[in-house]
Amino acid sequence: MSSLPPEPPPSPGQPAGLPWEERSRRGFFPALLDTMGLFVSRPSEAWSRTRLTGDIGSPLLFGIIVGWFSLAVHRILHAVIGFPVVPGVWARRFEWMERYGHGGLVAHLILLPFVLAVGLFVGALILHFCCLIVGALTGSPSGFEGTFRVVSYSHVSSLAAIVPFVGGFAALVWWVILAVMGTQRLHRTTQGKAVAAVLIPIIVCCGGIVIAALLVGAAIFTRMHH
Repeated sequence: MSSLPPEPPPSPGQPAGLPWEERSRRGFFPALLDTMGLFVSRPSEAWSRTRLTGDIGSPLLFGIIVGWFSLAVHRILHAVIGFPVVPGVWARRFEWMERYGHGGLVAHLILLPFVLAVGLFVGALILHFCCLIVGALTGSPSGFEGTFRVVSYSHVSSLAAIVPFVGGFAALVWWVILAVMGTQRLHRTTQGKAVAAVLIPIIVCCGGIVIAALLVGAAIFTRMHH
């Protein structure tokens, strides 16, 4: 049985799509690396070349691959160096596997794609709800598919988390910038609404942490006082 012919290249008057979304013609790894480089060096161009609807599997696979790679490198460096390379939630996500040594590392790498897939969909649902709250979906031509693309392609920011100590914060800042640009572009909304939609879950999360810390501190202070 002969394989399907490759997709034809875009015509001169047709804007080129993301390399990753044309990987059947460009090749898997060249398309992956070119897309990563595009979001790193020219994010505005990358979002302008991102399709609005169709082929939701492409952004899902992209987000899983870059997330798996960055966290796999973190786990390997952690095993070699002996201290957490990435602080915070990324370092603690699979902490329960530490007791199983190399077997835990293998299990971690096997389960990680499924965890990332769920995380991408949950993150997209949260961001989409925030977009709905601030009115960023009023003129959107892409709907939830656009939001999912924003979350998945913005996950390239997880590569920054490989950097020791400051990587987690750098990845968060980078993700916010990419997500704001993507939300504004794919939902055809204003920058203010895009910023609000992206920052709402972060502010709520940080506010919840602060409140929890205050409650714990108050409980400890009360206990010590008594």
